[in-house]
Amino acid sequence: MSHNQRVKITQVSLFSTLLSGRYGGVISVAEVKQSGNLAIATMDRLDGEMQMIDGVVYQACSDGHVYLPDDDATVPFGTICNFRADQRLKLENLPSYELFEEHLRKQCPLENSPLAIHFTGKFQRMKVRAVARQEQDGVGLAEAAKNEAVFDLTDCSGDLVGFRLPDYVSGVNAPGWHLHFVDTARQRGGHVVNFSLLDGELRFCYADDFQVRLPPPEVLSGLDLKRDWSKELKRAEAER
Repeated sequence: MSHNQRVKITQVSLFSTLLSGRYGGVISVAEVKQSGNLAIATMDRLDGEMQMIDGVVYQACSDGHVYLPDDDATVPFGTICNFRADQRLKLENLPSYELFEEHLRKQCPLENSPLAIHFTGKFQRMKVRAVARQEQDGVGLAEAAKNEAVFDLTDCSGDLVGFRLPDYVSGVNAPGWHLHFVDTARQRGGHVVNFSLLDGELRFCYADDFQVRLPPPEVLSGLDLKRDWSKELKRAEAER
């Protein structure tokens, strides 16, 4: 892969900052679009789950609706990729997130390299969630995640986008899978909890460049980022 073909992941802020309860936006939606064409993120004050698909940004909120945020809306944390699918897979009959993971472990075995995916297809079931807006900082993410809306969609089609990240990103991001969904009608979506996949096509690529865009110094000020976040991470990602 030549230098100008590198697949770069741009990591906005640190997951440990979210876990610490700092939710103010640090990068605009316009800047997200300039950094790639595929992304998952949360919006300012945790107001919904963001996903960028083919360069279009969608905001799935706890009211059950999907919106198109303005370019000057902001994001406190996210993962962005200049997605260039170099491989494709037909997937069918994977009745759970866990079986999807197992299948991809065999099909995409390079687990020490960040993996970006975009799946388009049909689902028997898609369970998603969206955290409600947090007006104040200080409530850790694990606690804030208790105030969320969960939607169980059936017989739907749409786009699944996201990343599988190696263990060494812990603290900067959450290791493992993190996927967001938006349906074909662009009306329902959110952070993926579980799903039953019927059929469709998965496009994927490995990233060979991982850059972290730190938030302003005042956002990091006073945080204990040396601590072990594994327990908080597990709570925040409980049942995804």
